[in-house]
Amino acid sequence: MTSAHPATPGPAPMRRRDWQKEQTRLDLALAAFDLAQAEGLANVRVPQIAEAVGVSTRTFNNYFSSKEAAIVWPTTLRGARVAADLAERPVGEPLADALVEVVAGLYGPAGQEGLPDGWLDGFRALVAAEPALHGEYLKAQAAGERELAQTIAARTGSDEGDLEPLLLAGVVGAAERAAVLHWFRQVGPATPMVEVVRAALVMALRGITAATVTLS
Repeated sequence: MTSAHPATPGPAPMRRRDWQKEQTRLDLALAAFDLAQAEGLANVRVPQIAEAVGVSTRTFNNYFSSKEAAIVWPTTLRGARVAADLAERPVGEPLADALVEVVAGLYGPAGQEGLPDGWLDGFRALVAAEPALHGEYLKAQAAGERELAQTIAARTGSDEGDLEPLLLAGVVGAAERAAVLHWFRQVGPATPMVEVVRAALVMALRGITAATVTLS
């Protein structure tokens, strides 16, 4: 089973060997995802994934510890994208506004860069249907939140260990998860997911960024 997937964007300049490694990593991740969608996660074996990409099982194991880790890996690209996009927002823009825009931006066409069309919706549905993916998904989200907290700290002149950057990063992640869960539970004509995500972020962030609290 093979799929034609676009190449993952990488930082420039990237040596050809490094680019090939990242392309192989992405190919394995997307092959694992395709197989799990088609056959059910429990029926997918690592040798199948490796064969779909044309590499050995040993090569797969060099990149991922499990099929679950492979399927979830592209979410780390999205986590890095949020942090990078936040760092590029205008300096004078309110932090809450910047966070809403960068996270909501992941749900438009640009947010799928490097991934197949519809990957995000399919991934969310797969995670909802496959409890075995939840642990790896939570680990990936935690890593993304740490990276986002570092960027928030740099933007606000805070220390990385301060409460506010850690709290804001956690709230962003929680708001996004709640919005996606709400969207999946809608009955009848659904509001676009991006609008639900945007509304959840606005509700969650306005109060926090408006508050000034001193902790002793």
